[in-house]
Amino acid sequence: MSNHNWLRGRTIVYNPSSPLPPSQKQTQTKSSWFTFLKYIFSFLWRMIKGFALFIGLVILFLIFICILFPTRGGQSTSTHLPDSMVLTLKIDGDIPDASGTSQILSLLQIEDSPLTLDDIVNTIDRAAKDHRVKVLVVKASGGGYNLTQLQSIREAILRFRAAGKKTFIFSESYGEGGYGLGIYYLASAFDEIWMQPVGNVAIGGIYMQLPFLKDLMADYGVKAQFFQRKEYKNAMEHLTSDKMSPASRETMESLVTDLASQLIEPIKSARQRISGRFDQLLDQGYLTDKVALKEGLIDQLNYEDIMLSSIQSKFPQTKIVNLGRYSSIYKRSAVESSMLSKEKKVTIAVIPINGMIVSGSAGSSPFAMGDEIAAADDVVSAIESAANNPSVRAIVLRINSPGGSPTASETIHRSILWAKTIKKKRIIVSMAGVAASGGYWVATPADRIYAMNSTLTGSIGVVGGKIDLEGVWNKLHVRWETVKYGQNSGMLSLNTPFSESEQSQFEASLDNIYDYFIQRVAEGRKLSPGQVEKIAKGRAYTGRQAFALGLVDEIGGMDKVLDDLADFNQVTSRDDLTLLYLPATDDPFELFMMMMSDKIGVSGFVEKVSAVLAPIWLLSQGSTAHLIYNHPMIQPY
Repeated sequence: MSNHNWLRGRTIVYNPSSPLPPSQKQTQTKSSWFTFLKYIFSFLWRMIKGFALFIGLVILFLIFICILFPTRGGQSTSTHLPDSMVLTLKIDGDIPDASGTSQILSLLQIEDSPLTLDDIVNTIDRAAKDHRVKVLVVKASGGGYNLTQLQSIREAILRFRAAGKKTFIFSESYGEGGYGLGIYYLASAFDEIWMQPVGNVAIGGIYMQLPFLKDLMADYGVKAQFFQRKEYKNAMEHLTSDKMSPASRETMESLVTDLASQLIEPIKSARQRISGRFDQLLDQGYLTDKVALKEGLIDQLNYEDIMLSSIQSKFPQTKIVNLGRYSSIYKRSAVESSMLSKEKKVTIAVIPINGMIVSGSAGSSPFAMGDEIAAADDVVSAIESAANNPSVRAIVLRINSPGGSPTASETIHRSILWAKTIKKKRIIVSMAGVAASGGYWVATPADRIYAMNSTLTGSIGVVGGKIDLEGVWNKLHVRWETVKYGQNSGMLSLNTPFSESEQSQFEASLDNIYDYFIQRVAEGRKLSPGQVEKIAKGRAYTGRQAFALGLVDEIGGMDKVLDDLADFNQVTSRDDLTLLYLPATDDPFELFMMMMSDKIGVSGFVEKVSAVLAPIWLLSQGSTAHLIYNHPMIQPY
């Protein structure tokens, strides 16, 4: 028997009548716990998946119901838009280029969802063709407007006027507490400019300042070691110098002069009464209400309610309708028509590249600290998704980025080239306020590049280096001892300056990046490297200057991009295109909770439907689901 002891606990068939040795009892106990835990985790995972599926189904059901029964307070959609309308729009500072959740909320006709720039421009253009819309009134408040956005809206206003419609603008003050040349530039496109008494028209021009910190840093023992390719790549000059270099001054003066002319010339053209003396008025800078009225900068000095009463007296039987409401009703109507139509619309994917370009994903990036970033993995994933979608005819990259990591830019560049050459997708770049350095790098493979006149682009160059804190430690009597393996292993240490060998290797990497940048631009723009070098050297340009140099193909915003894509795909207008925004930014659970909250509130009918569906799903999940149902965050209304 002793010869068979090794068989104990190893038999293939378990015999419960046989006593188990202690070691096997212990193993069985561990196995039982493992099985139990596995069962618990499996149960929880099934419950989570079921809940996620439920949330998705509820959202789809709500969208479907809201489209079929667009009610709010018992009124039908047909009564929302009167036969004669005055559209009103309020703008206040920077306008979102695009948004995720707000698009769905707008589609569901939930109030207070913010209008994007595309919403405003497209809705004004639609209203220009709508015989029911007689007048457009804009109220401008605050400041800090993005010039490229003002240019897009101004062009839409001019198209609205060209259709024979009237336009009015009102503001308490054009440039309250600051410079108002930008908002006055927008105002000059309107038939009548109104301002409230006590306001000012601040048209002081364009003013740029840059602090130089080299001497201040030296007082504390800090030294900046940055190297640029080439002379116009001045991003770190304020740290390495005590004054502006001739190349930097040349660039800044060129940009300021061109931007100023983009503002001033249209104002002179639109306001003939003041065109001859506008330069003198601009030099005064800050004009009081009565002076502005006397000089012809404004047409009426009065209050907003007086303006609206005056408009309705001139256009009797008109009803005031908010442009956001008009936009959401149109979107709903378009979706209903699309659902009923058997005709398949042309799909265009729109992918934003906003903020600093970094490697990896947004969730893992150390730069994702509140500022918007364009994470290469996320952008590439969106491009791949669009490229692999057979219904997508073209990919529009909406770039608003000052650049960032060259390697991340190259990663995005490669994915765009792959989508263009392998997947045969048409690639269009639409530049917003800025598409410079890495922002231009990623644009180079596009079939067509669009920019606004005031877009800042180019900056084909590279700058890199580090801050040397050795002087600080010497002042504080702190001594750093070093142990290293490799001659240049301490290259990026902030505690010592670059050694001769380290600087040589670091600058070689900058040369390599610059050469690649020149090559990418030459390939994309079909120029020789020598031609690119002449206009590169790190210099930034306005969109208008870049167009003259061949760095961009067209001047125009997203409206022109979509108009041209509609022509290219032989459809009637941009309204006949289906836009697919990637990556999808809507969080289903967040959207569900927003829709069910008291703050937003959907129609009572939808709330009741949700309340009925919730317990049906929960009962199907068993008794444990009762605990979830009574959780305060998921309580139905």
